[in-house]
Amino acid sequence: MNLVERDGEIAHLRAVLDASAAGDGTLLLVSGPAGSGKTELLRSLRRLAAERETPVWSVRALPGDRDVPLGVLCQLLRSAEQHGADTSAVRDLLDAASRRAGNLTSPADAPLRVDETHRLHDWLLSVSRRTPFLVAVDDLTHADAASLRFLLYCAAHHDQGGIGFVMTERASQRAGYRVFRAELLRQPHCRNMWLSGLPPSGVRKLLAHYYGPEAAERRAPAYRATTGGNPLLLRALTQDRQASHTTLGAAGGDEPVYGDAFAQAVLDCLHRSAEGTLETARWLAVLEQSDPLLVERLTGTTAAAVERHIQELAAIGLLDEDGTLGQPAIREAALQDLPAGERTELHRRAAEQLHRDGADEDTVARHLLVGGAPDAPWALPLLERGAQQALFDDRLDDAFRILEFAVRSSTDNTQLARLAPHLVAASWRMNPHMTTRALALFDPLLSGELAPSHPVMALIRCLVWYGRLPEAADALSRLRPSSDNDALELSLTRMWLAALCPPLLESLPATPEPERGPVPVRLAPRTTALQAQAGVFQRGPDNASVAQAEQILQGCRLSEETYEALETALLVLVHADRLDRALFWSDALLAEAVERRSLGWEAVFAATRAMIAIRCGDLPTARERAELALSHAAPESWGLAAGMPLSALLLACTEAGEYEQAERVLRQPVPDSMFDSRHGMEYMHARGRYWLATGRLHAALGEFMLCGEILGSWNLDQPSIVPWRTSAAEVYLRLGNRQKARALAEAQLALVRPGRSRTRGLTLRVLAAAVDGQQAERLHAEAVDMLHDSGDRLEHARALAGMSRHQQAQGDNYRARMTARLAGDMAWACGAYPLAEEIVPGRGGRRAKAVSTELELPGGPDVGLLSEAERRVAALAARGLTNRQIARRLCVTASTVEQHLTRVYRKLNVTRRADLPISLAQDKSVTA
Repeated sequence: MNLVERDGEIAHLRAVLDASAAGDGTLLLVSGPAGSGKTELLRSLRRLAAERETPVWSVRALPGDRDVPLGVLCQLLRSAEQHGADTSAVRDLLDAASRRAGNLTSPADAPLRVDETHRLHDWLLSVSRRTPFLVAVDDLTHADAASLRFLLYCAAHHDQGGIGFVMTERASQRAGYRVFRAELLRQPHCRNMWLSGLPPSGVRKLLAHYYGPEAAERRAPAYRATTGGNPLLLRALTQDRQASHTTLGAAGGDEPVYGDAFAQAVLDCLHRSAEGTLETARWLAVLEQSDPLLVERLTGTTAAAVERHIQELAAIGLLDEDGTLGQPAIREAALQDLPAGERTELHRRAAEQLHRDGADEDTVARHLLVGGAPDAPWALPLLERGAQQALFDDRLDDAFRILEFAVRSSTDNTQLARLAPHLVAASWRMNPHMTTRALALFDPLLSGELAPSHPVMALIRCLVWYGRLPEAADALSRLRPSSDNDALELSLTRMWLAALCPPLLESLPATPEPERGPVPVRLAPRTTALQAQAGVFQRGPDNASVAQAEQILQGCRLSEETYEALETALLVLVHADRLDRALFWSDALLAEAVERRSLGWEAVFAATRAMIAIRCGDLPTARERAELALSHAAPESWGLAAGMPLSALLLACTEAGEYEQAERVLRQPVPDSMFDSRHGMEYMHARGRYWLATGRLHAALGEFMLCGEILGSWNLDQPSIVPWRTSAAEVYLRLGNRQKARALAEAQLALVRPGRSRTRGLTLRVLAAAVDGQQAERLHAEAVDMLHDSGDRLEHARALAGMSRHQQAQGDNYRARMTARLAGDMAWACGAYPLAEEIVPGRGGRRAKAVSTELELPGGPDVGLLSEAERRVAALAARGLTNRQIARRLCVTASTVEQHLTRVYRKLNVTRRADLPISLAQDKSVTA
């Protein structure tokens, strides 16, 4: 291919040809980095000379030629013979000098005597007088000393006639060559030309030859940024793109494709550069940073030499603006022909030097990963800190690799115990499927007597979480606290087990509770969260526990240290029926987990979000989030917690009438150990709801009653955790046994704390179905009102459906129809199609219409005419509350309620409560 954007250089070649033709000898020394096109320039010289029928005696010096005395001159004579020159007058002279060179004891000795030098020079002049010619020497840097002396002799004599010299060179610090070059450039007729990389326009022209003008215009910036305009590297990239197109069928995009041709071109440039440049390039590739002083210390060379090497690498086009080997493909190519052992040694030396220099620990750890941990005592602690920093920066791959390497390199159990929770946490965040493998590395630690230190307890909690309960029980039984901190860790573990896996409590050693005192800062979030959870699980939801949970969620950044506390605090809000706050925080934590690419965290918070969606009656979201959680971690990777996403998915499918999908969920294998945990009871309850929905009433009743028996034995029988009594009561109602249904509902109501909550509302709903008369009317109204405020649209729809049935039983058919319509619309909006069909036959099958998350109902008359007080009274009346109930709710007299309703009827042009717009019943601005 012809040269591109080299018009100025070609003009210099023409000037040499013109001078030679005029009988004026001249000399052009072409300098430039490897790959810049010096050899191609000599080819152009030969083409130009051929057009003028001017012979060009060509010589190419190779790296080994510098050790062959007169090797370049011998090549020159062979080239002369190829062009028809008679060399007989000097052939014997040169052969004799070559033989004599073999007996020289010092390279400084001249194989050519002075008289032989004169004879050889005279012969050249005699040839040029007959036919002017050019001498082209490629890679003069590699020429032997004797040949260089002769070429310098020729250059120093101005009467050289019509001989033109064009010679190329590369950078060299060889002492003999530096002297030669300095003398050569002192000659008045010698010109030095620097061949740099192609400018942007040149890159575009070169690429246009391969891709056409439009593609070349798009691709040129990236190609030049990678190569610095180096023609050799540019052509290698075009070859790799073509190879990629041939192999893969396409090489989409305009970014460079890096392959074997590019790697070989980079290596070619490095091997053809000045001595030491390749070594410097390798160190820059290993270090991935530009630090000449560091390279100087690692190579043992001078700062000036390193600076020259860096300048040459920049001239080749391999360095970015910041002085680094920016492209990974360039770094890999620089190390490509280095044996694996030597590459490892470079990283080991880099790690040790960087540690001595006080470099950041993350950088040192990266080199230790490749170079191996030295025996120095600083190595493993540094790896641990480097991994923690990587986790903090969300570089999960780096953290896992560092920790796994540290674990495999460590022989100290104390150190292993510290590393264990970090490695398990990193593997869970990065890829939950890898966690069991990581956990297996620490099996040898859990033998013998154990101190309940923070790392050991974290490791035991991992065993529990992943369902390895026998090993966890064994480890717990061998705990021997020896300090106040140990006692605190044991106490926290006891609270954690009581809420998650109560059967393991009996494995804990009997130790007194730690004395009250300041809690270490590191343990404060987990301590507060576990105390809040214990309060909700043992005494039922209360404001103090909710406040503690909010404190954790507002004050902690999501990290390995706070993840458990944040998850626990979020579940406190869920089980305390604070669904609005739980929804807010679950969305915030899930979004953060997604942003930080932490699959394990995302799975857990997605499962929690699914649980919240179930309690809000948002079935599509519940299903979507549960499936997301299970896509990130299969049930076997969840261990005990598999019940959380599976129960949410099972409930969502069941309530939506997707019974085949629910059957598939039930066929998912789950660990037996799951049923020794709270999540197992959630799953058992969800399974019972499926049996109930599909008409297998006795199977459902068996599930609910067994669930209650187990929860009671664990002291976890709180309706806000698993409302098994009301579910069992619904079975009895279906069986026609209202007495047992009422007893179960009343028993659950006795366990629910006074106040307005979702759990109390659903309990009142079931109880209302088991009683008659005014009591039923009152309970229906309270349930509707309470569930409206709770945010659970599905339970609210069920409560409205129950109220409608009661109204119909009382003969209020019009009101019953209006309430049923509202309940059916609400159930349909939730995605609970079987319930919608049950309430309004034919309604549940119409699923084509998109459903808004905010239920829209007919507005009826303009309720905007009402004052705030009138609107509150009207909304409560539309929900079915009596005047007396409204008065109690609003802390006013029954007479005041009657007056407000009178004005409401007049403004809305209605005559009775039953005619109030249905939209008022869903007025979210009117709350408890």
